Amino acid sequence: MGKEEMRLTVSEAVRNREYQVWYQPQVDMGTGEIFGAEALVRWRHPQKGLLLPGNFIPALEKNGLMPLLDREVLRIVRRDAGEAKKAGIPAGPISVNLSTFCAGTKGLAGEEDLLFEITETAKEEEENREIWRFAKQLREEGFRIAMDDYGMGRSTLKMLCQVPFDILKLDRYFISRIGEEKGETILKSTIALAKDLGMEIVAEGLESREQIAFLLRHGCRLGQGYYYARPLEKDRYFQFRAEGKRLPEGRR
Repeated sequence: MGKEEMRLTVSEAVRNREYQVWYQPQVDMGTGEIFGAEALVRWRHPQKGLLLPGNFIPALEKNGLMPLLDREVLRIVRRDAGEAKKAGIPAGPISVNLSTFCAGTKGLAGEEDLLFEITETAKEEEENREIWRFAKQLREEGFRIAMDDYGMGRSTLKMLCQVPFDILKLDRYFISRIGEEKGETILKSTIALAKDLGMEIVAEGLESREQIAFLLRHGCRLGQGYYYARPLEKDRYFQFRAEGKRLPEGRR
């Protein structure tokens, strides 16, 4: 599929409201209290059924079409959060992944339920600088920003120096290395670094009690993963928030 054909396909999917946002709860591991969620996109394809991001995001990134999807995800999250607030249900914070070139944040200042995740995936230095400029722009507009997939990019430490991130997200790769001496050493050092920089820490990819116990022991209280909950459809996630549901034990 060529770029123009793909652009038309994405635009048609937006018009037909085929994209959905599911919410993965983010949990205080010490109490089990849900404190927020990460917004994760799904595509309800008319022929192929429900598609996960891995089935369509890479092609959009390759063809420079992510801003189209970013704007649609942002629209859905704002709608869902607004409906929840009208019903008296805690809505945020909701973490939204944005591509470097999304311009859809203009005019959103003051929407305290939103925070944005930035991932450093560029292969060229100029692309890295563009990412830094974008992150600084979000910060100047009053949004909280998180560094996603910490440790997986080429210039992670440089980004920490250049951009005033509020939150550092520990990538699931490092969480899966809990139980290995080197992996645990890296995690302990990263948690200490984030604290010294005044950043909150959120662990991704939690799958076991042992991982949670290690993180709590070393000062990381916030996390998300299948141990607590898979991504939930909108109604179920906000039902959890309305009920003040806690997720202290096992998979949900």
